[in-house]
Amino acid sequence: MSPTEIQKKIEEKLKGSQAQVKDLTGTADHYQVVVISPEFEGKSMIDQHRLVKSVFEKDIASGEVHALSLKTFTPNEWAKRGTKNV
Repeated sequence: MSPTEIQKKIEEKLKGSQAQVKDLTGTADHYQVVVISPEFEGKSMIDQHRLVKSVFEKDIASGEVHALSLKTFTPNEWAKRGTKNV
């Protein structure tokens, strides 16, 4: 699975989200993912991560995706960082 496919899958499943995906090892199975989503409002960081990982249940079970290193933010949290782009 490519970084673009992972980004597309997140953005399709988590409405209103933005994602940035980086292949950490070049082996297309270990990724660093930054996700900004209004669906994270009111959720703990653990619940935010569970929500993102639920998008990839089958891919993780099959081994196509081995590891996701996640950084999750609500739109307000992201805005406070002063960063415009994901």
